[in-house]
Amino acid sequence: MVDNFQFKQTNTQINPAFQPKMEQESKGFKKFFSRKNLPKTSAIIIAVGTIIIIGAIFWGRSSFNPSRVDISIDVLENVSSGEEISLTVKYNNNNRVELNDVRLIVNYPQGSFSLDGEEIYQSSESIGTINKKTQGEKTFKIRLIGEKGGTKNIIAKLDYKPQNINSRFESNTSSKINISSVLVRIHVEGSEKAVAGQEISYAIEYENKTDETISNLRIRLEYPDDFSFKNSEPLPTLKEETDIWDIGFLKANEKKTINLIGVLNGQEMENKVLRGIIGVFENDKFLQYSQSEFITQISPAPIVLTVGIEGITEENCKIDVGQNLRYKINFKNNTDIALRELILKAHIKDGVFDVEDIELNNQGFFDSRDNTITWSGADIPALNLLETNQSGEVVFSIKIKDNLPIHNFNDKNFRAGIITEIQTLTVPAKFAGTELKFEKELSCKINTQADLKTKAYYYEPNQGISNVGPIPPRVNSLTNYTIHWQVTNTSNDLDGVIVKSILPQGISYTDSYVNKSNKGQIYYNDRTNEIIWNVGRVSAGVGITIPMYEMIFQIGLTPSVNQVGEAPTLINESQMEGKDLFTGINITKTSSAVDTSVPDDLGVGSSGKRVTQ
Repeated sequence: MVDNFQFKQTNTQINPAFQPKMEQESKGFKKFFSRKNLPKTSAIIIAVGTIIIIGAIFWGRSSFNPSRVDISIDVLENVSSGEEISLTVKYNNNNRVELNDVRLIVNYPQGSFSLDGEEIYQSSESIGTINKKTQGEKTFKIRLIGEKGGTKNIIAKLDYKPQNINSRFESNTSSKINISSVLVRIHVEGSEKAVAGQEISYAIEYENKTDETISNLRIRLEYPDDFSFKNSEPLPTLKEETDIWDIGFLKANEKKTINLIGVLNGQEMENKVLRGIIGVFENDKFLQYSQSEFITQISPAPIVLTVGIEGITEENCKIDVGQNLRYKINFKNNTDIALRELILKAHIKDGVFDVEDIELNNQGFFDSRDNTITWSGADIPALNLLETNQSGEVVFSIKIKDNLPIHNFNDKNFRAGIITEIQTLTVPAKFAGTELKFEKELSCKINTQADLKTKAYYYEPNQGISNVGPIPPRVNSLTNYTIHWQVTNTSNDLDGVIVKSILPQGISYTDSYVNKSNKGQIYYNDRTNEIIWNVGRVSAGVGITIPMYEMIFQIGLTPSVNQVGEAPTLINESQMEGKDLFTGINITKTSSAVDTSVPDDLGVGSSGKRVTQ
């Protein structure tokens, strides 16, 4: 068959019958794109392209309609104040396209709390993508605090971008929840008006509204600015915290009252809010049941009383141990009549003052039995007769103790406070029935006193590290030493504490150390010769009520011939940094460089301190 296979020539010329028609079509196509017809041609192309684009957009939008995205909130209509509730947000995409970059946002009303007891205002969840014809839901657990009969409004919002559309859309809904009952009610009553500097009384009433005993109850009061606690019945649970009452248990339908006395200061016409909160204390968390507040307006005071410290503002009153304070007490008659026979007192409190060194400038009398300074008209003429708008001033100086009274773990976060008081027993007829007695308190936070010591040893007193090498150090021979960093801290907790230094040239780090207090980590940078002890948190009382924090690390010295007869530096100046968590100040402490004289190592005699040949 292969032998019979032949090639047949084919005529490839165009049939003359078709040639005129093809030439005509070619000429027409060229004519359509000719320079003469180019504007018309361009317009037609643009029009066609626009129609195609509009059609695509219309098709995309016709596949999506915001009304086909549904969102709803499923929650109880009536709840009790403080009880745990669940709200479920349901969403449904009924479109023929998916929704991308979806975020669900829930806005809560005032008085909303997480189950951990933190007040919350919003929750936000990333949903990602919701496919077409798909639904889903998210559940949130909260507590709502409010008065009986109150209404809370919750808003849920779904934010998304439909497929093939660049714009973002939003679907939202809301749901109202009624506070139908209160498990435990609290109610605060007081005076609607109060004179600045005078005592004010509040009644905090609380009641179990259920038919069962409730345990682990706690009341917390949030005092207004310039409020000074004086007394209460019953007293707060802790002497140091005058705003907490641990109730324990409250029987079914039982009602009790806390009677509170304090002194309220402030500017005239200023509103002061005292808020009472009741809840249960469980697993170290305070969970609210209800709250109440009372507003008191400050009325003009007949006598204006102010107290301050020279060089220190009241808003930023932070002082140091051993600091000498110069107090100034000013008083003014704010009435339209003269005031007679005034008595001015300053009560020195808190046990942090060195009262033996008090200076009165030959005015007033200090009574050491109750730590009170008293001034009268015999010392200050203005106190004998204080005319309308007349002012007066007294000054005294007192020092903060060099050593605060720290005896146990609870002795921390000290304040230096004084209470000034002015009154007259000769009350003018205009103020008959009114006690003209006013108080003003000034309390300052005391900064902690942290310290850093750097010591060096050849004869290391602790186990775990052994030093070797010649003593005295010898040229071109390695001698080991151990460096001790010792941290102490007095009255306030510190955080973010680091200790650092630079090792001199010729000193090597051996990577041998003992973290005696087991606090933090030590790091060495061999490029910069910097050594860092990241201590972290340092408790109050370190070195007093608990052992000091100590890091021991080993270094090596190889002296050069040019150091013969010298005492080379083993470690440069060391620095400690941290933050006082009570006063908020940043502290910096330094300790001096240490050389081969190692003054803390009594085993190294005078002949062993300098480099030999």
